[in-house]
Amino acid sequence: MNSENFYIVATDPDTPTLQVNISGPYLTQKAAQADMQAAINEAAELDPCARTYHYSICKLACHKPGVIQHMACHAAR
Repeated sequence: MNSENFYIVATDPDTPTLQVNISGPYLTQKAAQADMQAAINEAAELDPCARTYHYSICKLACHKPGVIQHMACHAAR
């Protein structure tokens, strides 16, 4: 991982300060873009309200897994 990585971030349109890294980290913006629609679909399966969120790709100084990766890791146990 790099010191900064790309994440797919969901933002609640009613509360713009509420942001969640739903997927990542990605080494490149292109990789995040390629996975974006699948990540949005998976977020909507977990929370139907996620269909109304705004999604973007952000470069963050973070190494933690996004929510989807975190849940997948714990589901496999």
